[in-house]
Amino acid sequence: MENIIQEVNSAVGGKENIKCCTNCMTRLRLTLKNDSSADRAQVKNITGVFGIIEADEQFQIVLGPGKAQKSAEILNKLIA
Repeated sequence: MENIIQEVNSAVGGKENIKCCTNCMTRLRLTLKNDSSADRAQVKNITGVFGIIEADEQFQIVLGPGKAQKSAEILNKLIA
């Protein structure tokens, strides 16, 4: 999971570009400071990422059941 999070962090513009990180059952939900800094194609190409959804000012990364919570925990430690 940590490799995925490192790649996600890089692809969305680094920890400086992440305002908030939460999750639901299957998605890592990011609120970004600058949406245009996110490389959507790069995120989609990360092994373990099933897709992205942009809704309600969130950049949501679909990781599947059981992975989103652990990913959010790791990313929140990284951006703290």
